[in-house]
Amino acid sequence: MTFFLINILLAFLWASFQQFRPMDVVIGFMLGYGLIWLTRDWLGDTAPRYLQRMPTFMRFLIYYLAELVSSTWGVVRALFRDQSTLRPGIISFPLQAQTDLEIVLLNNLLVLTPGTLGVDLSPDRKTLYIHFLDIPDADAERQRITQGLERRLLEVLR
Repeated sequence: MTFFLINILLAFLWASFQQFRPMDVVIGFMLGYGLIWLTRDWLGDTAPRYLQRMPTFMRFLIYYLAELVSSTWGVVRALFRDQSTLRPGIISFPLQAQTDLEIVLLNNLLVLTPGTLGVDLSPDRKTLYIHFLDIPDADAERQRITQGLERRLLEVLR
C-alpha cells in the first residue's frame, strides 16, 4: 500500500509540472511505476511484491471496465426489445471468496454492474444469491462470474 501511495504521489507531482490533465496523471503514474521498478533493490522487500501486483490490478481494472460497458449495452438492448422475452431470475452462486473483504468487494462490483444485484448471502457464507435482469442460462452466468470477475478479483486481493 505504501508503494501505491508513493506512485500516486509521483503521478500527481508529475502532473503538477505539466498541465494537470488526466493524461498527465496517467503518464505520471507510469513514470512513477518505472522509477519504483528502477529502484526496487534499494526500496526493500515489499517493492517487488508491489511491482508484481500492479499489472494484475491494471488488468483487472481494464477487464471490469469492459464488463461494465458490455453489461450496460446488454441492459440498453433489453430495454428496447420485447419485455415479455426477458427472463429475470435469482441464481445461487458458490463463492470461492472467503474473507469479508473478498465477499463484500465481489458483491459491490456485481451491484455496480448494470443488470445484476447481489441479493443475499447464505448463513455459512459460501453462497451468494444474485439477481439478473435477463438470465437465459444460469450455468453459463455462474461460469462467467467464476472465471471472470471472481477469479480476477481474487488474483488482485491474494
